[in-house]
Amino acid sequence: MGAVQLESVAAQHAHAKLNVDSLPQGPSLFDGNDTARIDGSKSDEYERFEKGLMQYGCAHYRRRCRIRAPCCNEIFDCRHCHNESKNSIKIDTARRHELPRHELQQVICSLCGTEQEVRQTCISCGVCMGKYFCEVCKLFDDDVSKEQYHCHVCGICRIGGRENFFHCSKCGMLLFQSVEEQSCMR
Repeated sequence: MGAVQLESVAAQHAHAKLNVDSLPQGPSLFDGNDTARIDGSKSDEYERFEKGLMQYGCAHYRRRCRIRAPCCNEIFDCRHCHNESKNSIKIDTARRHELPRHELQQVICSLCGTEQEVRQTCISCGVCMGKYFCEVCKLFDDDVSKEQYHCHVCGICRIGGRENFFHCSKCGMLLFQSVEEQSCMR
């Protein structure tokens, strides 16, 4: 599916716009490997990239995109919003389901409404849809204070900073470094 302009984007996303002026905003952009940076010398490009930062999202994530669920073809703010809606007791048990996160293929820019394949930057308006972006997990989040990182051993994104955790070789669990210091289980 190519770029598609959605009708009444402002109306669709009005409920998603958040009052988060008091939240901290980070100066740099990160991808799943914490390597992507935007060149601050190109002020117009940088302003467009940062437009709407921390102003959109849901209770789960601050980000500038919504998702089209591959399982039901409906639009949601995130996979958690989808799962809460589709697993509600109001839904017939035969129709309940969860979004398979790794199968996500389409996102919709919250600023311009362009539907596109999963990517960090909107192909139409150039806005960053999430300062943290993981192509593997299809995760977008503007709130990088969570210190997100993709854990290749677990196969999912985690929060708390890669340097604060280790995988125990005995039990195969992800543990805090402080547990290792108290009684190393390796």
